[in-house]
Amino acid sequence: MRFFLSGSEYNNIQSNTTKVRVHLKTGVAEIFEKHQDLMGKVENNIIEIESNFENKSEKFLFILQDAVFIVSNKGLDPDSEQQETSVYVYAKKVREINSSITIDEVTKEYDAKQLELENEIAKLPEKATRVTSKIILLQDEVEFLQKSLGILKNLKK
Repeated sequence: MRFFLSGSEYNNIQSNTTKVRVHLKTGVAEIFEKHQDLMGKVENNIIEIESNFENKSEKFLFILQDAVFIVSNKGLDPDSEQQETSVYVYAKKVREINSSITIDEVTKEYDAKQLELENEIAKLPEKATRVTSKIILLQDEVEFLQKSLGILKNLKK
């Protein structure tokens, strides 16, 4: 099975994926080889995959923002004789969770973005009725970092 994860600043392709676990509105879906075609929105902003590399099972965990996914048994080339199950995920933002990421590191990133957002808001005229696109983007980044921190803290318990 193949796994494709793409975001505005992130791309990941995994071959030899054995399982993809994703939370949907209807519950948790575990996708294996030859899973039925499926499409949906990731509800809890987390996707977990398992892959086999040199007879070792490895797990990967990703925090996503506004993610959708598609499961297809047709693969990339529907005319190819070798069709395999493929999972495609697109997210606005992606953060891979691994052993090198610490809560302190994400907290510092969050604090820096929050300060940058506050400075941009302070630059606005006092009775401004519009916000700038930079402020909207910063608010979005701060929100994603805040959710990432919450998820990380729950995972580290």
